[in-house]
Amino acid sequence: MLDVQDAEGHPVAVGEIGEIVVGGTPGITLFSGYLDDPETTAKSYRNGWFLTGDRATRDASGRHFFDGRRADVLKVAGENVSTVEVEQVLSAHPDILEAAVIGQPDEIRDEVPVGFVVARDPQNAPTVAELHVWCDERLAKSKRPRDITYVDELPRTSVGKIRKFLLKESQPS
Repeated sequence: MLDVQDAEGHPVAVGEIGEIVVGGTPGITLFSGYLDDPETTAKSYRNGWFLTGDRATRDASGRHFFDGRRADVLKVAGENVSTVEVEQVLSAHPDILEAAVIGQPDEIRDEVPVGFVVARDPQNAPTVAELHVWCDERLAKSKRPRDITYVDELPRTSVGKIRKFLLKESQPS
């Protein structure tokens, strides 16, 4: 069984974003838990549903549309901001090869997006100010990166996934 639920475990309305949850029997149709980690296992289940950490919407015909990972959502002044959306806007700039966005703590807004970008041609890269204008024209104010930093490359795992925690560690406290 598959459902899309809100934070309280209720099915979301058509078009609303919620978390994809999977129903079944732990140890038979679902995995039984994280090895030697009962606390994480307990946090991964709610009312018999496994919490995948994936966000989605559902349309009127029952089709589901992926909206990113729960971990890829920032809480900016009470608003949910998808880092994936901000990354897509930065990466859409013709002179940017790729981008990653993380949340940075902020005393007033809880956290704010900050971007890391790789230029297609470092010798002819747009200025950070030009990238801010690019974002200003395409993103709501809460979604605009407060800071944008050029990097030579984004840190990756052996399978190519961006290691965002390393970007967080590189930020001043």
